[in-house]
Amino acid sequence: MSTAATTTGDERESFSAARAIAYGGGNAGSGFLFAFMNTAVPLYLASYSFPNAWIGLFSQERPPTAGIGQILIGALSDRTRARLGRRRPYMLVGIPLAVLALLGLVPHPPIWVVVGLLLVLTTSFAVGYGPYLALLPDLVPEDRRARVGGVLNLANMFGQLAILIAAMQLWASNERLVFFMVAAALVVGFAITVLFVPERPLVGPAAPPVRIDLGEYFRGVFAHREVMKFLFATLFFWFGTAGVVPFITRFAVTELDTTEGVAFQLFIVAVAGTALGTLPAGWVGDRIGKKPVMLVGLAVFGATALIGSQLRTVESAMVAMAVIGLANAACTVPLLPLLADLIPRDRAGEFSGIGTGVWEFAQPFGAVAGGAIADVTGSLRWTLVAAGVLVLVSGVLLTPVRAPSTPREVFHS
Repeated sequence: MSTAATTTGDERESFSAARAIAYGGGNAGSGFLFAFMNTAVPLYLASYSFPNAWIGLFSQERPPTAGIGQILIGALSDRTRARLGRRRPYMLVGIPLAVLALLGLVPHPPIWVVVGLLLVLTTSFAVGYGPYLALLPDLVPEDRRARVGGVLNLANMFGQLAILIAAMQLWASNERLVFFMVAAALVVGFAITVLFVPERPLVGPAAPPVRIDLGEYFRGVFAHREVMKFLFATLFFWFGTAGVVPFITRFAVTELDTTEGVAFQLFIVAVAGTALGTLPAGWVGDRIGKKPVMLVGLAVFGATALIGSQLRTVESAMVAMAVIGLANAACTVPLLPLLADLIPRDRAGEFSGIGTGVWEFAQPFGAVAGGAIADVTGSLRWTLVAAGVLVLVSGVLLTPVRAPSTPREVFHS
């Protein structure tokens, strides 16, 4: 699949700080949902007596159904010609549907309705979020993608911190309000992006329609070897982190023998660490290269997870979570910008969809595997061990990926 369309305007045009902040609005709203799914939803599902493996699967904002949809929506958005642009129409459809499904969970419906609503929520969110991410290669010059990626990550961490602090105070007494806060954040965050981040007009003929020829399609995709090597390496990162993130609050309660309020604090420490490391990681990534920053982050993350699996006190766990948070910034801030550097520009939506689709396949299966390990061993400590090993494997596999060279010049926002 290919497209002849190209963007107009100077490729060196500044992507201003104000526009970067507006672009981050969608990721701030997404941060509310991510933290809610990873911390509050496991507690919500525990009230239905779900086993750990099922809790891990359904507390993911990126299930396998979303992964399939992400690839298709990415390819379709590359071929969309609308007055609003290629990407924004999908945000205007997917995000409102996700919000409606989220609000449907508020009255604690029967278990089969809960499962259906969670699938609608996550799949609809993917419809809007994939094209949202494709705006990065569409609009941001390569030499400042890591810094804009840092803004996106910081906005996401802000959203996560806000809902975690609110949930820590409100979940036990007024969980309904927490649901409404997440819904409002999604609507407002993506509205800011849609209203204040215009897409560039496209010139040239429309792309050819999607043809269903799987053999030709996969040959064309796998011809981009460095992209495939990168996605295979990051698959292990997402598989490992997904196996432990939904269980951090439960780890604190069951293994450290603490309260749910303190369990939320552990997650807050990790998110705060990521927020603190986000802008430095973007700044360094644009100067020495995105891949070296990721490699350092993966090594520190994996090693700390292995050490953290054996900790016995809340205080030591707080320190470990702070280090993991900093390492997570080094892993995730350069991740999307590096993918944007590797993918073909005229298939940005499609390859962004493939990238996020791969991660969305990895995360639910990693969560199920992490929960299954805990169910089999009787301890969430082994889930942390597995996560640490998988993240270290990701670093080993990332090493041979040939990343584009990074300009040394300093550019001003």
